[in-house]
Amino acid sequence: MNTNCPVITLDNGITIANWSSPHSFTFTTGEVLPACEPDRAKSMSLDIDENIVNNEQWEDIEMSTSVPESVYEDLQKLQYNDKIDIILVPFMVLDALKNSYSTLYGSLSTNKCRVIRVSDRVTKEIYPDKFCI
Repeated sequence: MNTNCPVITLDNGITIANWSSPHSFTFTTGEVLPACEPDRAKSMSLDIDENIVNNEQWEDIEMSTSVPESVYEDLQKLQYNDKIDIILVPFMVLDALKNSYSTLYGSLSTNKCRVIRVSDRVTKEIYPDKFCI
């Protein structure tokens, strides 16, 4: 399988791609999905527009995101890769896809993009069979 991101097939048969996280993921089964290389993690960033609201003691930042064309194209390649079942993406990416690219996000039955579901906040282990949409 020729992808630019780490991919693992879990013992339950689900093949998962780590699309952009510079951190590895450990599943409750002990299986580990490796981290992305730092250059890849940086290159798969969203475009973020910040609107700063000044208060007396701090700044509040209102953010809006968009998916750069190169990022969208990379996700599309994985979306149509028959060997990959799930593409793990950050929540902000999933949210931006829902708002910007309904053709890639598509329906829940055809979209492969998911966010991790943590099983334990202390160990940071994630479920191998539960994901957020």
